[in-house]
Amino acid sequence: MASEAGGPSFLARFLLVLLGVAFFGAAYVWARKDSDPRAARLVERISGKAPQGAASP
Repeated sequence: MASEAGGPSFLARFLLVLLGVAFFGAAYVWARKDSDPRAARLVERISGKAPQGAASP
């Protein structure tokens, strides 16, 4: 699993990098949800809320 240097394995480091990229990507989309309609639709779809628009009561 770990190399002789005692650090985490390549797979563990790779998974941590992917997790970090996913987190920062989600934070970027969340920050842009008020100014970008595509980001707003993505946040609404992921969160499970009904889309807000003219057809909503």
